[in-house]
Amino acid sequence: MHVVETDKIPYELVTKRNRAGRVHRKFVREGEVSPGVGFTADLVFYEGGHGTFNAPRHRHNFDQIRFIVSGQPDFGDGIVADDGQAAFFPAGAHYGPEVIEQAEVMLIQWSSSWVTREQHDATYAEMQKVGEFKDGYYVTVDADGNEHRADGRNSVWETFTGRQLTYPTARYPQTILMNPEGFEWRPVSAGLQVKSLGRFTEDEVYVSAYRWTDGQGALDLSPERMQFIWVSEGEVSVGTQTYGPRTVIFSDLGESVVVNGKNGASAVVFGMPVPASGSSDR
Repeated sequence: MHVVETDKIPYELVTKRNRAGRVHRKFVREGEVSPGVGFTADLVFYEGGHGTFNAPRHRHNFDQIRFIVSGQPDFGDGIVADDGQAAFFPAGAHYGPEVIEQAEVMLIQWSSSWVTREQHDATYAEMQKVGEFKDGYYVTVDADGNEHRADGRNSVWETFTGRQLTYPTARYPQTILMNPEGFEWRPVSAGLQVKSLGRFTEDEVYVSAYRWTDGQGALDLSPERMQFIWVSEGEVSVGTQTYGPRTVIFSDLGESVVVNGKNGASAVVFGMPVPASGSSDR
């Protein structure tokens, strides 16, 4: 089990950024969801005003989940999220242009070809010697004075790996926004209720909201995958330790963690990809 109390971590301004706008980040965790599948989780704050975040329409070769702690980020295609909502961004699917002003978001990204933060930042620094990251693009000028523009984030990946980025066939055509207000609570056990907001792809990635109604219900995070919770309201406990709002509790692959909550507590749970049992083709 790994616990991060995010209120005890200071926000840091992201300086090696591929997009326009002022963005601050609390590093939550980076590592492997399962062998060969890397991930990162960050709590991200987007400034408003002159620091508003903008990104052109683009896509990635990795999946994302974003949980909206506060704000109304605009992800393009008419998809504008709100407090407490979650969005799944399928690998290969276009989204944007993005406009995010004055918002706080839990950002989770994963892939079997993930580039770590350390690798990204080192590559970014080298790329700045020959080009410029501007307005979401990486801009270079050739010997004849011709300007070339490419997606900033994807350019870092290609430079680090030495390979041309290819996109998987998108499992879903666009971002999927989950609105908890449209779901009904269902009983899990005495004192615990759930809203199953979404389950995606052959990896069985899921997002669920839970609430404790009498302080006795137990949420079991089983060992078949990495799962983690964001404590939204109230207090939860694991063993003898109690944790308040804005705490992230990870239950890693192979672990079993039981989370109890006090009456009125609520949390969002993210189920990461179940390890593949064998090779397959797409």
